[in-house]
Amino acid sequence: MPLTTFLKKLSPGRIIALGFLFCILLGSLLLSLQPGIALPYLDALYTATSAVCVTGLNVIDPGSTFSPFGQFVLGCLIQIGGLGVASIGVGIMLAMGKKINLKERRVIRDAMNLDSGKGLIRFVKAIFYTTLLIELLGAFLSFPVFFRDYPLPRAIGLSLFHSVASFNNSGFDVLGNGTSLIPYQKDVLLNLVTCALVIA
Repeated sequence: MPLTTFLKKLSPGRIIALGFLFCILLGSLLLSLQPGIALPYLDALYTATSAVCVTGLNVIDPGSTFSPFGQFVLGCLIQIGGLGVASIGVGIMLAMGKKINLKERRVIRDAMNLDSGKGLIRFVKAIFYTTLLIELLGAFLSFPVFFRDYPLPRAIGLSLFHSVASFNNSGFDVLGNGTSLIPYQKDVLLNLVTCALVIA
């Protein structure tokens, strides 16, 4: 049976659940297959699940365990979990210029727990643009703090990851050694930015 026929027969709830499952499985594969990093698949699966579900529970230290690529994958999983699989799917379809049909609109409506499908595409676009603006602003404000302690590429990566993780309230950090933001507990700027991102 072709995939499109199979998906047409599924209820919106099942499509959403399968979307989450697909993201978790793909993310866990990418995390476990990083070159030079020996990570048991079960730990990668747990980490990917925690990231997509934005719980922040860890069985490993992401900062010490993952390469920059792994940290990028983790950040993407957090973003997908925070925005929702349906929103990300719609965003990709819109970027490709594809029209959203009625079934897809129903999936989005159910995923976002909305009463009506009116103005749905405009709503999803607004979510994307608002998220992008807030996270880039958070990264921009966090950057000077991290740039004091890290070289430019690492400071940029930390600023972006920190902003995405904080805005999605995921509880993950990639500073390493299990320190989280403890070394920055007296840094007023980073604490205010982090709080503002979580609240936003």
